[in-house]
Amino acid sequence: MATKVMVSFPSEFLAEVDRIAREEHRSRSELLREAMRLYMEMRRGQRRPGDDPRVRSAVAAQDALSRLASGTGEDSAADIRRWREARL
Repeated sequence: MATKVMVSFPSEFLAEVDRIAREEHRSRSELLREAMRLYMEMRRGQRRPGDDPRVRSAVAAQDALSRLASGTGEDSAADIRRWREARL
């Protein structure tokens, strides 16, 4: 059984929530439930932001591209990893 709760958000914040929900073809409620699930998992130490399979896939794609093209000699994948680790 679902219980309804009332939550207040600033107008700008709610506009952003609604924009994301539209882009992802989700209801506002589902988007907020998912956000709370992720937040609670992170609080319990069960998940970190880098655990998202989409993030891992993007990093793997970046690594594969860097092996195929010599580029400029810069290692952007390493730069991204350092940036992410600094944020954790």
